[in-house]
Amino acid sequence: MNRLLIILSILFLFSSCDSWIDVKPENQVTYTNYFETEKDVEGAAFQMFAAECAYIGCEGDYLKWLGILADEWTDTYNAPRLGRASDLANGWGESGWKSSYDIVFLANTILENASRADMPKDRLNFWMGQASFTKGLAYFELARTFGDAVITRNSTSLEKYGRKPMLEVIDTAIVNAVKAYNLLPLFENLKDLSGAAITSKQYACKGAAVALLAHLYAWRGSVIELYGLEGDAPADYQKSIDYCTLILDKKVGFYEMQPDPETLCAVMSKMGEYNKESIFELELNPSETYAQTVRVLGAFLTGYPVDVNATLATQKTKAFRLKWSTVQEMYETKDKRVDAYFYTNDEILNDLQTYPYIYLKKWREGIYFMSSSGSTATRMTGLRANQVQWRVAVIYLLRAECRAKLEVAEAKEDLNEVRRRANATLYPAVGESDLRLAIFEERERELLYEHHRFADVVRNGKAYIQKYFGLSLSTNAGLEENPIKYATDQDLKDGMLFQPVPESAFLMNGLMRQTAYWLRYVKY
Repeated sequence: MNRLLIILSILFLFSSCDSWIDVKPENQVTYTNYFETEKDVEGAAFQMFAAECAYIGCEGDYLKWLGILADEWTDTYNAPRLGRASDLANGWGESGWKSSYDIVFLANTILENASRADMPKDRLNFWMGQASFTKGLAYFELARTFGDAVITRNSTSLEKYGRKPMLEVIDTAIVNAVKAYNLLPLFENLKDLSGAAITSKQYACKGAAVALLAHLYAWRGSVIELYGLEGDAPADYQKSIDYCTLILDKKVGFYEMQPDPETLCAVMSKMGEYNKESIFELELNPSETYAQTVRVLGAFLTGYPVDVNATLATQKTKAFRLKWSTVQEMYETKDKRVDAYFYTNDEILNDLQTYPYIYLKKWREGIYFMSSSGSTATRMTGLRANQVQWRVAVIYLLRAECRAKLEVAEAKEDLNEVRRRANATLYPAVGESDLRLAIFEERERELLYEHHRFADVVRNGKAYIQKYFGLSLSTNAGLEENPIKYATDQDLKDGMLFQPVPESAFLMNGLMRQTAYWLRYVKY
């Protein structure tokens, strides 16, 4: 296995110089002969998992920042992701493009070579399922981040590629997710190479594949409507509903909501703790120097008292800040998520005049490293928690959203499952008449800082995009007016909500084309 990892590492690092799909290497290392045993395949899969976490589970890209819920920003590093389109065009998005194709490359390597290894059929299916799921997830990220994207033939082809239409990219993700669904066992039946039960939800299983399919169909239906593409959006919403139902009816594994928000937050804050609500997770590697293999979005708002070096005053220095008054508008006083998600002790609530911000409690333990060589001082560099990609409450609310789009009455029952757990007033509460809006706002409350809000806004269409992304940032020093507030239908169709294709993708590749919207800004 060590020889295989060396070969894969060489290829992986070589591809880091420029996008491997854009530059033809002078020499190609032959690595297929190294797939001799299941241990070799396992080693390749670990490389794939690491790449998956490093990008999909990292702090995020422009789109995740655009969707963050915040009242104030004072972060010049991330400012381009929040409004300066011209800055975004000149560098942002490079890692998102390349990293996704690194994942596809590693998945293809396994899919094309795992059968060479000596192992039983069920073990081959297990690894092929892992690779198919990861490949599907990578293409889903590419479709959401860039729209039109490259679909590579295999791991060895040196041909130049052009971009394929977004719906083809989504369909490629669906094909791979279906393969994973057909090949993988239930989570409860996952076994490792030695035959021991797998407890990590970083490994894909039948339930994870179904959750991915539910999101793929919900996304495809939404972009068909948003961009006026050819397709059957209602049929896609129904497919998403059907896949959600498989999970909620426990047909693809045992998943159920935790009894209350406090239990949920407590278990999400314990890395490696079994969480019956979780369907798929991206695992933290706490040994990383910057603890950034997975970085929960909430880490950027988590300070005092989770961070032992922080004070009430240092919350003002956070890149993004949410005010307590906003939380009071979002949640009812009786909602159990308030005490579970936020610190509400007297020290904080009695000093809101000076420090009017929320102090996030959703994740409760930090990771610390020495500030500098030879120093005894430490600083918090992340949260000791896995990124829960999908959990049962996500699935209830996704099914509610799709049902509401199809005007299915049971949508409110799905919404109320989540509200009931939180001790919130069931729908319709006083003043509520728009079910789709109620579901969106419930996702804001329930999934706060769990990487969902950007996609939630987009799936709800242009009015939501203009309202929730169209923030005026001119009051923040150095930031322009956010053009999304005034987005036209043509702006959206031209790709305003996609990141520009990075410059490296054009090197030695005359087939590559830039997204129409970004031709206004890019210099290449």
